[in-house]
Amino acid sequence: MKIFHLYSDWKWTGPAEPALSLCETLKKRGHDITFACGKADEALMLSPNSESVDKYASERGLSPITRFNLTKHFRFFKAINDVRMLTKFINSETFDIIHVHRNYDHLVGGIAARRAIKPLPIVRTSHDGVTLKKGLRNKICLSKLTDKLITVSEQARQADIKNYNLIQDKVIKIDAAIDCQRFSPESSNSGSREKLGIRDDDIVVGIIARIQPHRRFNELLRAIKIASQEDPRIRLLVIGRGTKEKQLLTDPTRAMGLEDVVIHTGYRIEDYVDVVSCMDIDVFLVPGSDGSCRAVREVMAMGKPVIAANRGMLPEIVDNDINGLVVEDTPENMAEAFLKLSRDENLRNKLAEASLNKAREKFSLDTQAIQVEKVYEELLSEGNQ
Repeated sequence: MKIFHLYSDWKWTGPAEPALSLCETLKKRGHDITFACGKADEALMLSPNSESVDKYASERGLSPITRFNLTKHFRFFKAINDVRMLTKFINSETFDIIHVHRNYDHLVGGIAARRAIKPLPIVRTSHDGVTLKKGLRNKICLSKLTDKLITVSEQARQADIKNYNLIQDKVIKIDAAIDCQRFSPESSNSGSREKLGIRDDDIVVGIIARIQPHRRFNELLRAIKIASQEDPRIRLLVIGRGTKEKQLLTDPTRAMGLEDVVIHTGYRIEDYVDVVSCMDIDVFLVPGSDGSCRAVREVMAMGKPVIAANRGMLPEIVDNDINGLVVEDTPENMAEAFLKLSRDENLRNKLAEASLNKAREKFSLDTQAIQVEKVYEELLSEGNQ
């Protein structure tokens, strides 16, 4: 199949990773993939550390097209120009499907697909685990410019069906995917714990999150204080950064007397997998800019049990008492969960094995791509009838 993917942003953030990973996997499976995205400005491209979608797309062999505006935010005249240019481009190619990933490219790409000489089926993926924001643009896009909507959570699927009066078959849930080969128990680096000053018998509770007020670091630190007083082996590993690190992490850690308990690694790139492998338990409290909670899936693929807040789509990813614990995230509840797992190695191992099995079965890139292929095939079959 020949598929045209649109991504309306230049910045490497949010759903950029899953959108590119899907395109890369579909290409490896033999499909002809054309990927178009926004172009980073010249100032960014002069930086050797620039993190742009087109840069990462090029590195993955996708040869991104950046001739269209495809901006994140709606601009009337740019949108008119994009519709005109996209329609002309689609007419010059022989695409089978157009697949859109964000609100703006859904609108301009959808209109272009409908206006083309040979109208194309339109697939939209909503990468956040919540319903699409109510508004006229989304209402028009979902009712007039969508043949199939893919969500990453059942909660979002049901909400979208209700909010936009969609038929059940028009909306399908496909789990967000991660690279299960990169994130696996075999990829662990045993020397990383020693580098971070973690002792062999320490029980490491890890969190991967930007350090922001809404990520509940105050409650987490209070929980760690309670738990570490009961079990001195417990340590907290914080992987992430933020503009309010001092206010939300550094100062409270000192005030609570947790300097020897909390390990803050900052933002990691090259050794990210190695640092994540140091965890014995993962804790995840609030979905961030990546609404699919990709970090939870990555940790599960490495065979780690997860303690998750009963919030958003987290209970869909973490099955309580099967591959982790789902709790109401008060400091007392979290501390109790930390202690439950720190004191019971057999339980940790049981949950860890179940985490690994679920990740390999549900969250692999190939599993996702196969399901997306079925969506394409169904739409093309309907169009030929």
